[in-house]
This record gives sequence, structure tokens and C-alpha cells, in this order.
Amino acid sequence: MTRTFICNILPPDYIVNLKASQAAINFCNRLVDGGCFDDVRTITPISYKLPPKIIYKNITYYINNKNNPLSKILRYIFLNSKLAYDISKFDSIWFYNLTASSLLAYILLKFLFSKKIYVIMADYTPYSKRNCLQYIIGKLLTQCDGMISLSARSCFNEIKNLKIKAGIIDEKMLCNHTTKPTHGNITFLFSGTLTPVTGYDMALKVFSQVPEAELYISGNGTFPDEYRKYSNIHFMGNMEYQDYLNLLESVTVCLNLRNPYLPENNNNFPSKILDYLSRQKIVLSTISYPEIEGANYILSDFNEIELIKKIKEIVMLGTEHLAISSNNTLFLRKQFSVTSWKEMIQSIDGIQKIS
Repeated sequence: MTRTFICNILPPDYIVNLKASQAAINFCNRLVDGGCFDDVRTITPISYKLPPKIIYKNITYYINNKNNPLSKILRYIFLNSKLAYDISKFDSIWFYNLTASSLLAYILLKFLFSKKIYVIMADYTPYSKRNCLQYIIGKLLTQCDGMISLSARSCFNEIKNLKIKAGIIDEKMLCNHTTKPTHGNITFLFSGTLTPVTGYDMALKVFSQVPEAELYISGNGTFPDEYRKYSNIHFMGNMEYQDYLNLLESVTVCLNLRNPYLPENNNNFPSKILDYLSRQKIVLSTISYPEIEGANYILSDFNEIELIKKIKEIVMLGTEHLAISSNNTLFLRKQFSVTSWKEMIQSIDGIQKIS
């Protein structure tokens, strides 16, 4: 009895140049490195410019490196058909999300090969029009045979074989991380895709009004010229992963400023939150997540006045008065370990042994 996993893992050297999601790749790598699957396949988006062959871990790559639009389409059909045929021999087939790059393979596996298909749903933007791609993907996802959703607020709650688990951590993430008590000199981090959906605009508005609080920004996006005059806001841009980890280790408070009223934020759970908590960072969030009920973090309403008030309180109190907000090791180990993921995967697809 064997499992395969279709995802989009890239070697570290390609992530920054392609502006790929480091968080998504970290998540998939932890599942793969933890031995949750017997086989791993990556079919890359047609927009990625990659060499014809990549050797990384034991992952099989399906790469569309054609330049001509027609050649890209034909290559897409060929690669998806080959992927579907290659993995049709496996007893259990798992997808990480469902995107355009693997859509045809999903359709062929489900409706031509009549395979059991399971999905790890990390992110989905609900459709606004019935004739759009997201509508098609949404309808196909409801046909899967089981799903693990990172969000308990997902629009796929009608799926019968559905379980919730917000993310994954490995044991080494929980070691040798301490938040040093301090008065003043508290630094804040905003990291991720730098768009209004993630609250980037809110972060800029708020910290421009709290000059005593130092904000560091990392991720894919630009820094508006009107904020360059604020000496407490430091734009680091899209960083190499080790440089980002060094920055993360140096800051005190990590921000999750997503707008709770946007539908895009109901179908995901920011995996960075688990990374922050595992490193014993204080987390300030504008969403109360039922997926991590029992974790210690600071909540704020999604508005400028409330956020400014919370940030000033944190700076004034110092971390020794907020130590409970960074103590989550036992909770994380119990809820989000590799072992807990293996057990959940098995409970959904019914295969008793994970190699």
C-alpha cells in the first residue's frame, strides 16, 4: 500500500529568483522529510523558467520549459497526462492544493483512472464568477475523497471526509529558542506576501504613527515611497531564507495583520504563525484562529486605533510581562508534530502503514 504526493517543492537556490512561496515549500518539505509519503512529484507552473532537469531529494520533476505559447500548452497537456499515468499505480494520491499546473492531472486521475484523490488544502480564494478558473477548481475540490484543511473556516466544510490541522512543525524547530526579557528596544516583524490581503498596508499605516516601535518588513513586494521617511520602518525585501531566519531570530514580536473580513483569509491558515510560536516569539494577530485554540498569542481588532494601542502597550510593558504569550512548546508538540500528521493522513485514506 503506497502513497504519492503532488506538490511544488523547489531547491533553495530557485526560491528567491522565482518569488516562490517559502512558507508553502517549508510546509511540504516537512511532510516529505518526515516520511509521510512513499513518493513525491512536483509539476511546476508554466511561468517558471527552470532548467530541463532538476535533481533534488528523491522528487520527480515535471518541468514545462518551453517558450512558445503553443508549445507551452502542448507541453502542459503532455506533462499532466504523463503525471496522471505515472502515479495511477499508487493506492493513495494526495495533492497539496489544486492549482492550474496540476489541474488536468487531477481530472484524469479522478474521472479517467477512477483513483481515490485526497487534498491538503492550504490556500483557496473563493470564486467571484461562475466562468472563472477558481469556480472550476472549487467544484473539482468538492469531488475529492478526503481533505485536510489548514483552516477551520474553510468553504469546503461540506466534504464528509474532512479534518482540520493548521500546520506542521518538526522537533528541531522547538529547540534552543528563547525570548529575552527586555524593556524598550522591542522589534516587530511583518513577513510574507506584501499585499493588502496580508495586512501590509495596515502595518505601514500603524507603524508610521508609532515611532518608538521598530518594524522590519520582509517578503515579496515593494516599499511605497511615502513611507521611506519613517526611520523606524525598515524594508528588507525578498530575502534569502537563512537571512530571513537570522532576522526572525533577532526580533521580539511577529505580526499577523490579515483582514478577517476578506474571503481570501477564511480558507487559509498562515503557516508562519506556527513558525513564530515554535521560536517562542510573541505573536500579535488580528484574527482569532480556532485552528490553534489553546495557543498563547495577543489579539487585536483589525483597525488602526486598536493596533496602535496594542503596539504601544507591548513596547511599554516589555517581554517579561508578556512571557506567557510566547510559551507554546507543549501545545505545538502535541498538535502539529509529524507523527500527528501521519496519524491524520492514515485516518483519511485508510492505509495502515506509512514508510
